[in-house]
Amino acid sequence: MSSKTWNGFGSLDLSKVEQQEGRGTNRLAVGNYTVKCTSAVMETFGAKENKRVVADFLDEAGSGDIRFNFNLHHSNPETVDIGMRQLKTFLIAGNHPTPDSPDDVASLVGLTCDIYVGMGKPWVDTNNQTRQQTEIKSFKPLSGATSNSEPSKKLDDEIPF
Repeated sequence: MSSKTWNGFGSLDLSKVEQQEGRGTNRLAVGNYTVKCTSAVMETFGAKENKRVVADFLDEAGSGDIRFNFNLHHSNPETVDIGMRQLKTFLIAGNHPTPDSPDDVASLVGLTCDIYVGMGKPWVDTNNQTRQQTEIKSFKPLSGATSNSEPSKKLDDEIPF
């Protein structure tokens, strides 16, 4: 089927298309995870001068994935300040070799860190429905804890009496 012609969903032929890596699994729920950045691209959005890095993160334990936008150029200076701080925090948490000057957006791919995922602010979609979804709230250096781990319920510690 030509990419210029649309003959309806029933005429789709996906036999020569590969599935997308990293995305399409379950969106990460609220909790702590160890993730790897699997893709990072610069994107223009809204007004032509607005730029952001769109990064995909995959939970190393296989729970799912999540996407995060780092706003780097925007008409609102506060938006830029927040985006720059988030990016630098991720670069340091992910042990980027040059967090003050990352040089190439591709250098984010492969960085691994711990994240905390929480609920984002409610928003209204194009159908006027209020929605809310999870989002990355913080980036932290690797701690060695397992993804979405809960405190141990094992009672094998020494009792000090």
